[in-house]
Amino acid sequence: MGASTDPVYLRVLEDLRGQIREGTLAPGARVPSRAAIMTRYGVGETAAKHALAVLATEGLIEPRPGSGSYVRQPPVIRRLDHDRPQIAGSPFGLDESTLPPAPEGARAVRLSFDHSSERVPAPPHIARRLKLQADDRVMRTKYVLRADGSPVQMATSYEPMEITAGTPVLVPDDGPLAGRGVIARMEAIGIGVDQVIEEISTRPPLSAEASTLAIPSGTPVLHIERTHLADGRPVETSDIVIPADQYRLRYRIPVRPQR
Repeated sequence: MGASTDPVYLRVLEDLRGQIREGTLAPGARVPSRAAIMTRYGVGETAAKHALAVLATEGLIEPRPGSGSYVRQPPVIRRLDHDRPQIAGSPFGLDESTLPPAPEGARAVRLSFDHSSERVPAPPHIARRLKLQADDRVMRTKYVLRADGSPVQMATSYEPMEITAGTPVLVPDDGPLAGRGVIARMEAIGIGVDQVIEEISTRPPLSAEASTLAIPSGTPVLHIERTHLADGRPVETSDIVIPADQYRLRYRIPVRPQR
């Protein structure tokens, strides 16, 4: 329980959070109502409401209109492999060995990859990453990877049109090299990508990301900022967003033995 100097709602929050994590309130169990919290903990309506709101934001409980709030089933942790082993063009490929086994005679998990591209002026933060002027145009491509219809990850890629305009690789998922990935597409137009930089962080999802990924608004996401460079020049940058409570990222890094 919180110290007496803590805001009163923290006493409620810490106790309910502890019950959920210890299993006293098991997945699927109904969480005490606002009125029950007020009676049990001797707090006001505001404190009770705030504690429930924080638990929902943390993804520990699921409010159901007209029924109350229930403990959320902990997600199964799955693994995503670097470098798109399953689907060309996907930033991270789903490791299907981490999925529950399919019933005998059932088909394998169906992976699908939605995408759409459009020509847009480079947003200021993208212009900085690509070393462009703010009004320079880029090809923006949005992707969503799904497993049996459930979203796994989303990504937004930006490529300078001053590089790709008039070439067969202008639209990443059209033409002879559709879905081949940035390195192969750039190589086809004489640009040799020699470095890929990734910066990984965690943060709350934007509202559109939470909606697309079908996660509670407070569930943290992994945000991977990836940039492809050729001789120091950025030729593509992308933002990849993955639910942090459901997936781990796995990197395989070749190491040449020393002699």
